[in-house]
Amino acid sequence: MNVHLKRWLAVSGAAVVITAGVVVGGSYWKLESNLKTVDLAKEITHPRPPSTPGRPLNILLIGKDDGRSDTAMVVQLNAAGDQARVVSIPRDTMVPRPRCGNHPPASIAMFNSAFSTGGAACTVATVEQMSGIRIDHFVQIDFNGFRDVIDRLGGIDINVPEPIDDDKSGLHVPAGPTKLDGTQALAFVRTRYSIGDGSDLNRIKNQQLFMRALSEKIAGENWLASPQKTFQLADVLTKSIVTDEEIGSISKLADLAGKLTALKPESITYVTLPTETYLPDPNRVQPKQPEADALWRAA
Repeated sequence: MNVHLKRWLAVSGAAVVITAGVVVGGSYWKLESNLKTVDLAKEITHPRPPSTPGRPLNILLIGKDDGRSDTAMVVQLNAAGDQARVVSIPRDTMVPRPRCGNHPPASIAMFNSAFSTGGAACTVATVEQMSGIRIDHFVQIDFNGFRDVIDRLGGIDINVPEPIDDDKSGLHVPAGPTKLDGTQALAFVRTRYSIGDGSDLNRIKNQQLFMRALSEKIAGENWLASPQKTFQLADVLTKSIVTDEEIGSISKLADLAGKLTALKPESITYVTLPTETYLPDPNRVQPKQPEADALWRAA
């Protein structure tokens, strides 16, 4: 999983740590027992976008905070495996929501309501409906686990573009280079009201900035140097994630890691779904067309 998180965690970081933990720790069974999975084939019963050859591998990253989906990003690894794009979806984007289990479809709803309605499977189905692309896999991470992972990494060095003095998130840091511990990192990716115009779009910019810093941290670590530290980190991480059944094993996560950890941080680009004001409620946004559809087709 080499691309992260946002309010949340880098895919490659997770996979590197898990793989290294298995190799040096030898505790495959312990990490395997930590994993939780969802069977998308069972949960999503309506027709899905086709899995056509030559297209990107699409992985949906979901950040779970206090039982809600707080962050969603689609990681798109190109067919050649040498470039990736991370598309952030603002949580307050108004979109149609498909049928999820016993819940009927909604003609319009906030994007992050999909998770509270039907969990990760409903979020996957909603992304597929709004984008027209096939989501191959998902990784959901609990924010408390994210905080613990950052602490076990020894914190993340980041260049804060503007001072943050946010009582709501509890983060108070000056502009410029700083090291964030787990609690501060979690506050950084949560911070919204004290930056820019207080919109979710500004929060996403911080999340993408943090993802870059995290991917650089992961790329620079020697995971074989400390077997105990690596295994402890892998143990925390595997307890904090939920995946689709197809990658719900250590061996399959390691295979995904092999594809993603080869990426250099500069080979990953970060974009945000183009949006515009949702007129019935100026506090919400909607996909801006034709730019939004063009973005998904451009992968």
